[in-house]
Amino acid sequence: MQYGVIDIGSNSIRLSIYECEGSEITQLINKREMAGLAGYVKKDGMLAEAGIRKACAILAGYKEVFAGFGIEEYGVFATASLRGAGNRDKALEAIRRETGLSPEVLTGEEEARLDYIGVNHAMPMGTGLLCDIGGGSTELVVSKEGAIEHLCSLPVGSLGLHAKYVDGLLMSDKERHQVRGVIRKAMGKVDWVGRDTLPQMCGVGGTLRALHKLSCELLGLPADAREVPAKNVKKLCKMVRDKEFFYQTVYRIVPERIFSIQPGLMILREVVDAFGCQQIAISQSGVREGYLIDRMLQTKKGCEEG
Repeated sequence: MQYGVIDIGSNSIRLSIYECEGSEITQLINKREMAGLAGYVKKDGMLAEAGIRKACAILAGYKEVFAGFGIEEYGVFATASLRGAGNRDKALEAIRRETGLSPEVLTGEEEARLDYIGVNHAMPMGTGLLCDIGGGSTELVVSKEGAIEHLCSLPVGSLGLHAKYVDGLLMSDKERHQVRGVIRKAMGKVDWVGRDTLPQMCGVGGTLRALHKLSCELLGLPADAREVPAKNVKKLCKMVRDKEFFYQTVYRIVPERIFSIQPGLMILREVVDAFGCQQIAISQSGVREGYLIDRMLQTKKGCEEG
């Protein structure tokens, strides 16, 4: 059986098509459009009309992809891209009107839970920390012996921080100090953050994938390595401050992250330091796979059993 999932994120809008047989989930298609919706959020918290139109155009195209592949079972969800928008209802109505799709807007806590389901299905976590750095929010999950102990969603994301606090492409020292303060303030509001030392982290999202690419290209990490030493985060945070290095090297390796890599790495560094992480396993599965399992596969199984 084939299923489709559309993830409306703050940085990108993704379409995935899966082949599911028993407990086996195989991704057949993974399509991404860099929408940058976090950059369309105005100072009053409203998502600009241009951002809504951009989302509608991408979603209409994705619906045609589903039709072309004969996908009848599919789900659509949004995360921080719409969760905090002051005109969320207006944006959702526009999407329904223009595309016929009705996205589910996930709460931050539900996004974190679905992240865990998706990651744990692919690589059982045991005891450790899950970190998903998105464009508009960061989800953290503490797992103890294969069960969720704590989870939260922080209102800080790589693209959102850049759009709100950075004027140019590169951060100034003043902007960097301000962004660091915003990240630490958000983390300080969650009483369990940093309470335990968790050497093993599982990383999800574009910032973590960029960490792996940069580590392979610049820090000698083997291309087939599944884990990245956490000390690489600190090294790369310093490296990307250099203007010449940034424009010549970062743009060549991760051009799609040119606006978000600096704040994304800063979030990651604060999380690594808070929990004493030593190794970061990069997961290719996350919230989309969790949504597929929780909202579609288990729901269908329950209906059939009922």
